[in-house]
Amino acid sequence: MNDRFEQAGRRRAVIALVAAAAVSALGSPAFSQDDLYPGRPGLVGPEGTPPEIATCETIGKTLDGFKPSRDRVDLWISGPLTLVHTDKVLWYLAVCPDTDIRVMCVTYSDNGMKVGDQVVLAGALQVQDRKHAVLDPCLASRD
Repeated sequence: MNDRFEQAGRRRAVIALVAAAAVSALGSPAFSQDDLYPGRPGLVGPEGTPPEIATCETIGKTLDGFKPSRDRVDLWISGPLTLVHTDKVLWYLAVCPDTDIRVMCVTYSDNGMKVGDQVVLAGALQVQDRKHAVLDPCLASRD
């Protein structure tokens, strides 16, 4: 009877080791959830950090032909602020006025940022049309 318990215990230990190895492999860069959108700088799954942040120069490549799924997709983008506006409840920050796509961040504070500041915007992507994308909710910080 003790042999059965020992064998069962060893099997559980092996299963636990295999499961731990699988979880470890999934967390490695080769299997990272951050690489869900290869060739599209700045795109990542919810609350993730992309391997590369989009810029005003690369946002066209990032969103060209992109079809958002039903699942949340986050966008991280760096650029100079071109708009800082509030309606007294929310703040609207925007980057990339001179490119084909303007990106607006809907947030709760301007964090003292001003037009011209180099910033990083990160949030849930909503593609409005070919020329406008909104990140809502969004976090903004100086680059």
